[in-house]
Amino acid sequence: MLQVTSSPASATGTRILIAERIRSEFREMPGLTLTVAQAQRLWNVDLSTCTDVLAQLVEAGFLCRKVDGGYGRTSDLTAHPLRMAKAGITFIEIDAPRRTGT
Repeated sequence: MLQVTSSPASATGTRILIAERIRSEFREMPGLTLTVAQAQRLWNVDLSTCTDVLAQLVEAGFLCRKVDGGYGRTSDLTAHPLRMAKAGITFIEIDAPRRTGT
C-alpha cells in the first residue's frame, strides 16, 4: 500500500514512486485501460494524487486519455493488432519409385 504524507519533499518522492509503479503496471499488462476511479482503487491513492500522476504520465507521452475517460498506454492504443498470415500449401505429385516383384 502506498501512503502519501503531508511533507512536500516526501510527497514529491512518493509521487515519483507512484508514477513508476503505474508505468510498470501498464508495461506488465499490455492493453490495460483504467478510469481514474479504478486507478485509485488499484494503487490505493487519493483522487488528487491519482489525477496529478496520470496527468503527468499523459504529458510525458507514456499514457493517453481515451474518449471514454480511461487511461491507457499510448503505444498499446496506437499499435495495430497483429493478424495471422495465411499459409498456402502447394502439393506436388512425386513419382514413387516402382518396385519390381521378386
